[in-house]
Amino acid sequence: MPESKTKTRAGRPLKPLITRDAAVRAAIKVIDRDGLEALSVQAVARAMKVSAPSLYYHFKDKDELLELVALELLREVGANADKDACWEDRMVGLSLATRRVILRHANAAPLMLRFFPRRLMLSAYEHALADCPFPAQHHIVISEAIEKLTYGSSLFAAAAATYHTPAIPAFDVERFPLFARAISSGPGDEEAIFVESLRSLIDGFRARYGPK
Repeated sequence: MPESKTKTRAGRPLKPLITRDAAVRAAIKVIDRDGLEALSVQAVARAMKVSAPSLYYHFKDKDELLELVALELLREVGANADKDACWEDRMVGLSLATRRVILRHANAAPLMLRFFPRRLMLSAYEHALADCPFPAQHHIVISEAIEKLTYGSSLFAAAAATYHTPAIPAFDVERFPLFARAISSGPGDEEAIFVESLRSLIDGFRARYGPK
């Protein structure tokens, strides 16, 4: 009989049962399903149906696995980038993609604070500044402002989703009429508010740093 495509004559798999990429994907599934606190090398091993010691061959400890999970989420953001868009639209698109990925994996959101995106994806920051239309002396302020608005909004929304707490609580509209009017007359849902906030920020850059 012909030899199996998945086994050698010794009965061992031709392809390794464990790869770092597969383990990271399994870790994300565990976090999405059970929460960040539930993640362990043992939990990932069970999800992959392998032994925990075999995973330690690929990761020196849990922290390394967590860092790679954070990196994978950031790569998921980059996969949605429109490389042909103008700088402003590209920044809005990337920020929106960041928010969507974080909300899609809300349980993993704290990793964005533990493993700072700027440290993991500095090349992306470099690329974002390559065609920034404002003078170089303002680039760090621009980078900081976009980053903090994006991650602040995203992590706030992720926490609300994780703990099942509405971002806007039920309240007495007669007692807080101004807040009620602000909500009812605003741009729409939370994502629309985020995009409008980001574009307002960029408008501010243009007014402050653009040609006079």
